[in-house]
Amino acid sequence: MTRFLSEGDVRSLVSMPLALEAVEAAFRSLGSGRGAIIPRDRLFPGIDPARPTSLQVMSGALPEYDAMGLKVYSTAAGGARFLVLVYRASTGELRGIVEADWLGRFRTGAATGFASSLLARPDSATVAIIGAGGQAVTQLLAVVTAMPQISHARVWSRSQARRATFAEAYHSVSGLNLPQLDMAICATAEDAIVGADVVIAITSSRTPVVRGEWIRSGMHVVGAGINRADVAELDHDVVARADLIVVDHLAGAMREAGDLIAAHTSGHFDWSTAVELGSIVAGTSPGRSTRDQVTLFESQGIAIEDVALATLLLDRAEASGIGDELSIHSR
Repeated sequence: MTRFLSEGDVRSLVSMPLALEAVEAAFRSLGSGRGAIIPRDRLFPGIDPARPTSLQVMSGALPEYDAMGLKVYSTAAGGARFLVLVYRASTGELRGIVEADWLGRFRTGAATGFASSLLARPDSATVAIIGAGGQAVTQLLAVVTAMPQISHARVWSRSQARRATFAEAYHSVSGLNLPQLDMAICATAEDAIVGADVVIAITSSRTPVVRGEWIRSGMHVVGAGINRADVAELDHDVVARADLIVVDHLAGAMREAGDLIAAHTSGHFDWSTAVELGSIVAGTSPGRSTRDQVTLFESQGIAIEDVALATLLLDRAEASGIGDELSIHSR
């Protein structure tokens, strides 16, 4: 039988520690050479140029979880609709279908939290969040969970309404089990960034919102909002300031990491210097080596993260009887 998990089921099962566990397993698998992914592909049917739609597909395999699968989603004027399909790698059985909006928010945040725990200075105390949408909430939750020494958060968004409601949204998701966090809502991006230890950009901006002139020695920067080649949320100087540039997957980054693609085109960055996060986890590439280094993690999102978290959610669902059983491929 195939188990179906709705968004409501996922919300009842997921936690940030679980998402961090899944993401760490995914990058360890990639770093060991066992895990595999195929980067995102986009299909544009062109039915109505005034209301463009797309179908996007990405896949990955995690042998340690006996899992392989794909994430598929459509984008249209009404929003995006996400599904993750998980197969047993050993048998080819379709184990589960998981609605994946909430899952995606947690795995994207967890990638940032896990990478930051490896790349930021161990004494980092202040995080700047540039962007205040639904994804920004789980970015902050992940960093605070992975790095409990974080005590201060500064938040800025172009949207005054989102700035006004961000703290409430964060507390509704984080619950009461995290250390006390001093949160400030800032008037400008510069106010949020200058003096921070970790800077996270999680926006839908088509033009840079983080500038190199605001970056200081020792900072860790994350670009997590962009997965298109033709837009960027970090300017060229941010990339040029970075002493260590880390990507989730090099082939995918070369196709859709707009921040790095723009910096490469302008001569501020060479792809040969980029390091995959999995290789740092595996110990085959160095991570941060000095306090003064500026580190940059570019997160496009890769399917092995989705497959890993969906597998752990299915484990929990099966143990507690959550979800619906479907007769697919039954004989």
